[in-house]
Amino acid sequence: MGLASTMRHWVALSRRPTSAPDSDGFWEALSPEYVWAALSPLSPGGDLGAIQYLITMRYHSQVGFDTRILLGTRQFFVRGVQNVDERNVELRLACEEVVTN
Repeated sequence: MGLASTMRHWVALSRRPTSAPDSDGFWEALSPEYVWAALSPLSPGGDLGAIQYLITMRYHSQVGFDTRILLGTRQFFVRGVQNVDERNVELRLACEEVVTN
C-alpha cells in the first residue's frame, strides 16, 4: 500500500502568528491550509494528559515546530519533523495531542 492510500484524514494546518503576539489565541492558516494525512497513535508515555502520534503527510514547506494540526476539534502540536529521505515528498511528524476534560 502506498502513502496516498493511508492518508484518510482531512486536516487543517496553522501556525503561531509571525507578525503579532499570540495574546488572543489566533493561529495563521498555512497555504494550502488543508491536506490529507495519516494518523498513528504511538505507545503510551510522556506527560499525563498528552497522547503521542505519528502524523504522515505529503511534504509541506511551511510545516515546522510551530505548527498546529486540527482534525475536527482535536489539536495536535508538532514536536518533531522528518523530511523523509530529504526528498521534499513526505513528512513524518512526531505530534502531541493535548487532551482536556
